[in-house]
Amino acid sequence: MQVKAQSNDKLAHVIRTLAAFALIAATAAAQKPVFTENFESGKLDPAVWDQRVAGTATIGVEAVEGGHGKYALHVHYPDMAAASYAFIVATHLPDSVRTHFFGRAHMKVSPGLGNTHNPLIFAGEPGWQLSKFNEIGTYRGMWMPSYQENKSLRGQGRGEVTYRTDTAPGYDKWFLIEWEFSDDPSSITFWIDGEKISTTVAGEKVDTVKFEWPKGSGTVKNLVGGYQEFGFGARVWGAPPVGFDVWYDDIAIGTSRLGPAK
Repeated sequence: MQVKAQSNDKLAHVIRTLAAFALIAATAAAQKPVFTENFESGKLDPAVWDQRVAGTATIGVEAVEGGHGKYALHVHYPDMAAASYAFIVATHLPDSVRTHFFGRAHMKVSPGLGNTHNPLIFAGEPGWQLSKFNEIGTYRGMWMPSYQENKSLRGQGRGEVTYRTDTAPGYDKWFLIEWEFSDDPSSITFWIDGEKISTTVAGEKVDTVKFEWPKGSGTVKNLVGGYQEFGFGARVWGAPPVGFDVWYDDIAIGTSRLGPAK
């Protein structure tokens, strides 16, 4: 009987070990990005990235110091640049991230973003800017997550839901931004260097902002209708008196939180 008990104990130990390895493997698979870009080729692949540029702003891959490799994406905004923007947009997202995904990027921002609404990161239906999308940008120098519905210059469903935070970007240093975009219900959560950025909504601090559109309708799901493209860059509504620069490196998206680039 003692031999049988020992055999059963060994079998149970083996089963627990295999279960632990299976859990580790499943966790690693869940954390594996479905899309990555580290810019180490030194150029943008036109099969992956669509460049959308207007005015005098510029965007391109350049050699950098202090990033996560030799190269990073660089957006430059000259002084008093009006009616300008510069973005790269990935237009072929996998089905696994159509309604919900996590993202990360290493960023560096120089002072000069200004006080207007300044889009930086978005994901939504095809056709940005005239599209429906979730966005992380800034307003009055503070981070601002939002839902944007810009279907038509003639007003076929045009408006926004914005939540300005009390947190400003850290200037002139690299930091990690992570985000979670959901279309069911429509919401954004994001982190800077691992810390959740809270927003005051109706007098209370919340870590996740939720969107309702049209306002007062109670509709909180499928506002975007599926994430089919996402983009990185900079845009300023107005003309910043002083130019600025934004850098992006080690961009990734996945079905679970990814953390920093290894």
